[in-house]
Amino acid sequence: MDDDVPRPTAGPVVAAIALGVAPLPLLPVYSVLFIAHGSIHPVQPPDITRTQHGELLAGIIALVLFVLMTLTLMWFLNRRRRWPFVIGQLATLITSIDFIADSTTGPPGIPALLAITSLTAFVISLLPVSGEHVHSRFIGRRRSPAPTEQVSAPQT
Repeated sequence: MDDDVPRPTAGPVVAAIALGVAPLPLLPVYSVLFIAHGSIHPVQPPDITRTQHGELLAGIIALVLFVLMTLTLMWFLNRRRRWPFVIGQLATLITSIDFIADSTTGPPGIPALLAITSLTAFVISLLPVSGEHVHSRFIGRRRSPAPTEQVSAPQT
């Protein structure tokens, strides 16, 4: 086997990443919406904060979260880092639970779905197979054999 052949990604890792993608489509949409409502087209009353500047800040935060979540997914998939992904899923879970508990944030359907996906991705990312995924990059890493020394028979 070739030493530089990437190992196949384990099924549970693929599942964790697939579930971890759930909030990504929502973040740029919210980002554009809140940035527009905080700068270009102010709305009264503001959607999620009490001020126009708060809406703008929420949009910028959503944009930053989109970039960070995308990076954590790529790092985990590419066997670089697992813990940023774990932390991102935990943050998504906590935020979703907060949105479910607070009736002023809207209907609980999407937050409930995100809570389920992030909880499942969080648990799967803590499994030993997920740790092995990050720590083993290549199949059958063979080491070069140590050079053998020629032992010659003593001359008599």
